[in-house]
Amino acid sequence: MKALILLPTGLSDLPVPSLEGQTPLAAAETPHLDTVAREGRLGTVRPVPAGLPISSDAALISLLGYDPRREQVSRAGLEALGLGVNLASDDYAFRMNFASTFREHLVDFQAGPIGSEEAAVLIAALNAQLGSEHLSFHGGLGYRNLMVIHGRGALDAKTVPPARAQGLPVQDHQPEGPDGPFLTHIMEQAAQVLGEHDVNRVRLDLNENPADRIWLWGGGSQPVIEPFEVKTGRRLGVVGAVPLARGLGRAVGATVPTLPGATGDFETSYEEKLSAAFDLLESHDVVLVHVAAANEACHQTDVRLKQRALEEMDRRLVGPALADLRGRDDVRLLVTTDHMTSALVGSEGMHDLVPFALWGPGVSSHREVRYTEADAAKGDLVVDPGYSLLELLLKPNSDGVTRKTQDDMTASENCSTRNPT
Repeated sequence: MKALILLPTGLSDLPVPSLEGQTPLAAAETPHLDTVAREGRLGTVRPVPAGLPISSDAALISLLGYDPRREQVSRAGLEALGLGVNLASDDYAFRMNFASTFREHLVDFQAGPIGSEEAAVLIAALNAQLGSEHLSFHGGLGYRNLMVIHGRGALDAKTVPPARAQGLPVQDHQPEGPDGPFLTHIMEQAAQVLGEHDVNRVRLDLNENPADRIWLWGGGSQPVIEPFEVKTGRRLGVVGAVPLARGLGRAVGATVPTLPGATGDFETSYEEKLSAAFDLLESHDVVLVHVAAANEACHQTDVRLKQRALEEMDRRLVGPALADLRGRDDVRLLVTTDHMTSALVGSEGMHDLVPFALWGPGVSSHREVRYTEADAAKGDLVVDPGYSLLELLLKPNSDGVTRKTQDDMTASENCSTRNPT
């Protein structure tokens, strides 16, 4: 049995007052997602094991069948692979956001969002004024970039994902630990370079948020992880634009095609991603399609942007995928997400269980439902730990799907957290 995994990050959310107490997913018109839930099995999954901080890197590893408690990976290490930045054994990388501050508060952790062309100009300025044989800056996608410290080995510093510091004083969220002051000094030096740059002067003239600060987080070295094909005996393909997804694919030996139309934002080409996914399915056993549009919508002030992003994804990705799969008896479909991402800036009380739906050969129809957080939570199908979901997806018969309920899964408690991006 083959598997197509559609993973729109940002899919799950909290109820929003302006949407009459619904989540953006529940408020959205998603007839194709609802068909997947109604004709297949709808449940909830805990992508990140209890006790670990909820993060996209841990969740994505888990959803590919790896226990994130046992893998030597980091956010920055994976993103370096995704950007094609080779880390030496004594290099240490950090994810680097371009961010905006006002009166010493972090007001926009994606600086606009700033586009990749402007970001590249600022990266060049940072390298020109601060770069050396011991320090380099690397461009990624828009606000998502990378900084590498060379020749120093692992750093001992605790950093805060910028999404968790949104709207809060910068001083209270500086890197901590023995190497915290070293990183803070680099961030302050970078702020001087960025504050004087013409790109930011123009952005201010245009009433756009300036990229006046870098924010370092998610530090780590070269990933060390068992290849997916060795672990599972199956070939993996990963389709996505953001460096994290591409880097994870490369770390586990997956085929990761380069797609010019895949941008990691609202303008991504769903059609190009889906075409690449079905091409991969001809020679691969599992194909993961990572979509970031709904997550990017969470960063805007209008929560209805997320609702519209979900509707667009349902129409242009889920619908055509269903139509193509209906004529096949060798592929199952999984639709899930990596973690809850709130469209309400500053929201707390985030749930660590997210919805998922299985559809396809051998998966029995369960109940009359929609693909929503509430309907998923009402059912008896709870997959915990999340790294067992891949095994459930690839079970050869329906017994493995219909009988995996909360009774024979590990029970766990809720936790409250905010989720970085």
